Amino acid sequence: MFKQYYKQVIQLWKSNPLFSAISVLATALTITFVMVLYMVYAFRTTDMEPEINRSRTLYSDLGYSYLTKGRSQANSGMSYTAAKNIFDNLEHAETVSYFMAKGEGVGFVGTSRANFEKKIVSPVDDNYFRVFSYDFIAGAPFTPEQADAARREAIITDKVAMQFFNTTDVIGKNIMIGFTDYKITGVVRSVSSLFNKAYSDVWIVVDKTAMDWAPDRSEGLVGNCLVAVVAKKGSSLKALEKEIDENITAFNHNLREFTFEQAVHTQAQSNFFQESNTNPARIFIILMLILLIVPAINMSGLLSTQIKKRSAEIGIRKAYGASNMQIGGQLLFENLLLTLIGGIIGLLLSITVVLLFKNALLGDIMTVNVMENFHLPLSAFFRPLLFVFAFLFCLIVNLLSAIIPVWNASRTTIIETIKGE
Repeated sequence: MFKQYYKQVIQLWKSNPLFSAISVLATALTITFVMVLYMVYAFRTTDMEPEINRSRTLYSDLGYSYLTKGRSQANSGMSYTAAKNIFDNLEHAETVSYFMAKGEGVGFVGTSRANFEKKIVSPVDDNYFRVFSYDFIAGAPFTPEQADAARREAIITDKVAMQFFNTTDVIGKNIMIGFTDYKITGVVRSVSSLFNKAYSDVWIVVDKTAMDWAPDRSEGLVGNCLVAVVAKKGSSLKALEKEIDENITAFNHNLREFTFEQAVHTQAQSNFFQESNTNPARIFIILMLILLIVPAINMSGLLSTQIKKRSAEIGIRKAYGASNMQIGGQLLFENLLLTLIGGIIGLLLSITVVLLFKNALLGDIMTVNVMENFHLPLSAFFRPLLFVFAFLFCLIVNLLSAIIPVWNASRTTIIETIKGE
């Protein structure tokens, strides 16, 4: 029976090449759009090295303070002192890292004033290397002793080491950062700048006192401190965020004249939507459903038109004894095969699009070296099981869209089909 159906599908393609091409192309493009959308979201939110704690991490924004009376003397930025009051001793936190924005307070990187280049430099504490995971070629992450002493020590990437020293065996050597000498204590394997939270060329020990800009003004609230908080395993981000909000309320209660505001964001929110009440996953699911359902509705109308054109064929087959089930089975098999071919083409096309345009698709406005070609394994953003789920969903929707016109066609009497009704 299926062999006969297959022959009839081949004949259909030959007699209706435009309809067949439109059906396959519609499914392929639908799968492509849905898979690309999912790949972008998955790449930016799924736990993967070096950002291994994405699902458990909350990131602070810059912070904002103002004079409570009249909301005057507004300042952007959070001091280290204020951050410690808010983020220290959180019951639901496993790790808390205090650091500056990348490049803050530093200049160029090189071996001398005559041999330097602008690089991304990140002043961080020792806990930073518990939030993010790097492959150390030599040396080790900063220790609590290094962080407390605020030593002029640095960790560099293998690319920086090769550029300035022609070797990665550079532990103990000095490198000039912002025209100040730093001792190299570690070398890590470079990561793609598409990992914008973890990416850097150089990491230096942060001077925590330098993150307080004006301790004697605005009640010491202003600074350039950022915070990443990893929730304990078993604790939810909602519970951690609630605890942080309670600490902010208690902190403001002890301030004399100023009010401090601070928001925290998940990995998805910091990458896509800053509003704390926005659920990026829900928005992406809605977008994918729209991409799946709208083409299916259009295909249902196209399929109904095509079946009406085949009413004479259906009438002749009924006249020769074909049952309603046989008629309906053939039409559904045709739609199934066209969908299957379109799905395979869509899968190949989506992977090709992401691999060719990964920097533009996977990066954001914070991505540096956006034109640099980074090698990213397919496993970094593609999950076969999820493709199967998306494809099956698309297949089911397409089949559902075909059921009504197929049902109507199979239930039509011989007289009605011959008359073209």
